[in-house]
Amino acid sequence: MERLNIIVAGVGGQGLITLSNVLGKAAVNSGTKVLVAETHGLSQRGGSVEVHVRLGNVYAPLIPVGGADILVGMELIEAARFLYYLKSGGVTVLNDRVIKPAVPGVIEPARDDLVNYISSHASNVYLVNALELAERAGSPLAQNMAVLGALVSTGILEGFVSKEAIVRVIKTLRNPEVNVKAFELGFSETRRLK
Repeated sequence: MERLNIIVAGVGGQGLITLSNVLGKAAVNSGTKVLVAETHGLSQRGGSVEVHVRLGNVYAPLIPVGGADILVGMELIEAARFLYYLKSGGVTVLNDRVIKPAVPGVIEPARDDLVNYISSHASNVYLVNALELAERAGSPLAQNMAVLGALVSTGILEGFVSKEAIVRVIKTLRNPEVNVKAFELGFSETRRLK
């Protein structure tokens, strides 16, 4: 494969941009060309955020609809909303978490309904309880690193960026011990649904 297209979807405050920047810096350090573009609404108020990460032989920052090899869902509602980006046979990495929309009167979908919907529309689905793993690592703020560990565990990044390069970049973040531990827990405790 000469390129890898990744959509990271979630809500503001979940660390999507940090996750994407760690991945991008590690790719550059691995000698891989990378383009990262964020598009979001009211991200500071829990609004929808999507980040496009393109690795390899790429020349434009945005991934076309149906062109993502990977969908990383930091939250199940947003993962379901951005499924249309995923190509047939693509990989979906999901944080097993639902964040109630901030809009008054909106009914929160059931977690099982969301997982079933996503699983029925995606071929390769991985699930990680990033909040639990981050808390075990020492801080709920490290959920993004647990999800990044889950992504690496799928093996799809091989040839583009190494696990070691990612860990080196994580060590430059605030609270490196907690973030590395969350990453390692995500790497080892992700389960494949299908």
